[in-house]
Amino acid sequence: MGLKCFCIGAMQVNCYFIWNDETKETLVIDPGDHGDQLAAELEKNGLKCVAILLTHGHFDHILGVRKLAEKTGAPVWAGCSEVNLLGDSTLNVSARVRRPEEITCDRLLKDMERVEIGGLAFTCIFTPGHTKGSVCYLFEKEGIIFTGDTLFQNGVGRTDLPTGDESELYLSIKTKLLTLPANTKCYPGHGGATDIESESRNFGH
Repeated sequence: MGLKCFCIGAMQVNCYFIWNDETKETLVIDPGDHGDQLAAELEKNGLKCVAILLTHGHFDHILGVRKLAEKTGAPVWAGCSEVNLLGDSTLNVSARVRRPEEITCDRLLKDMERVEIGGLAFTCIFTPGHTKGSVCYLFEKEGIIFTGDTLFQNGVGRTDLPTGDESELYLSIKTKLLTLPANTKCYPGHGGATDIESESRNFGH
């Protein structure tokens, strides 16, 4: 599996390309902006986007979705509890930054739903708290998880935006993430990578 991170937009969101080395079929996680440039990067490297995965619907994670989907024809996937936030520019805060965006998903994933596509396999894990419908994507075979804005290196996501809930966030982290194998590598929505062992220490586990 190939993996590359791009730091995108004013909020410096981590957008990830994950691809099958043999088929070049690629998943793009959280295209936060510059969808046309991301599409050009895919083409330059001979990669074919087969799905766009969203960890949640905040503006800084979705502003590149529409253009990337248009350029690649890839479907947009997210957790099934994030529909309202994705589809409302006030809730997803894009209206506040004067770039109103509303996203309709092609596929809504359920908690613990396992997906195989393009020679890649992952499980969608619901981790509400940062938003009501926040999810993480666990690639068990590779021992990696994409945590969006739920869990950062030495930190957690904010909960003061629409549908956020602090107690729910900490419960999600403790029951859904810190229970994973200690050597699971975490790729968050902002900042550097970390692992479950390091973050467990931060939570006193």
